Amino acid sequence: MEFDLLDYLADFTHYELIETYYLARNALISDVTIFTTILFAYVTVAYFASTKMTKFQAITVSSLYSLFALYMASSAYNASLMASTIALAITGMDPSRDSVVIGTMLFVSWGFSIVLFIQSRRKGAA
Repeated sequence: MEFDLLDYLADFTHYELIETYYLARNALISDVTIFTTILFAYVTVAYFASTKMTKFQAITVSSLYSLFALYMASSAYNASLMASTIALAITGMDPSRDSVVIGTMLFVSWGFSIVLFIQSRRKGAA
């Protein structure tokens, strides 16, 4: 038997739904804040220190950054999807496309940061 969140939320009172919605939104805000902090730290390293790193160090830093950033992006996507599902239970409108927008935005930011790191290393090597 598959868990259905909407059926589970049907037993909540209106105030419990609103509280649950705010909890999911706070989780989303925390995930996006952590992602943004990691992104800016990585971009700072890319700009100031990428040319001084060995190839092994650059690959290690980029791999660890990628794993953690993509984990936070997926966590933000899941929190957004949860908030969208709760909003659907409260209002009857389906805002689930917001989850796709947030996930895509974070994924594209991650991709551009990797490109910046590579370009900074190439520029420093030349």
